[in-house]
Amino acid sequence: RAIAILLAQRGASVIINYESNKENAQEVLDECDKLSQKNSIIQANISEEDQVKKMFSEIKAKYSQIDVLINNAGIFEEKDSTTNIPVFEKIIKINFIGQVIITKYALELMTEGKIINLSSVHGRIGSGRPGATAYSASKAALNSYTKILAKDLAPKILVNGIAPGKTKTAMWEGTTEEEERELAKTQLINRFITPEEIAET
Repeated sequence: RAIAILLAQRGASVIINYESNKENAQEVLDECDKLSQKNSIIQANISEEDQVKKMFSEIKAKYSQIDVLINNAGIFEEKDSTTNIPVFEKIIKINFIGQVIITKYALELMTEGKIINLSSVHGRIGSGRPGATAYSASKAALNSYTKILAKDLAPKILVNGIAPGKTKTAMWEGTTEEEERELAKTQLINRFITPEEIAET
């Protein structure tokens, strides 16, 4: 949300992908439409290649090119553990494979520009915890992919990753103020990061 709105503030035409929450996507689109033109929302499950291919066919019909790709999709599962295979498959498919699929089709519309992959501090080797094993592994894979993709696409397309700590997103909804204060103690800034701060990065 914050990234889309900031890009619109800077005059970009923004394409917003959503899987199921059309209402939220529409709210972001309405905000973007106040700031720039030719913005769109398109539904697709990014872990399903046929849906992504269809989405980019729609994008190609409306836009001549893509200048900036933000890979920001990600999920977390409470049942994540070191041995929960179904959770591993679900998280890896969306948090990592989905980003690769999106990148594959976006590159067909990019001759130059930037790709930004949203990762996490959990992706650093050994930085995860047992209750976020699959999540950490997915972000570690994304970190490695980001570095290799950067080598492959430079210098015309620049690839970077952002790996924030705990951020005030929907993932933390339901957390009490007291719980948030305790969780924030693990971060050097002693508070949660805001999505707007990441967008400005």
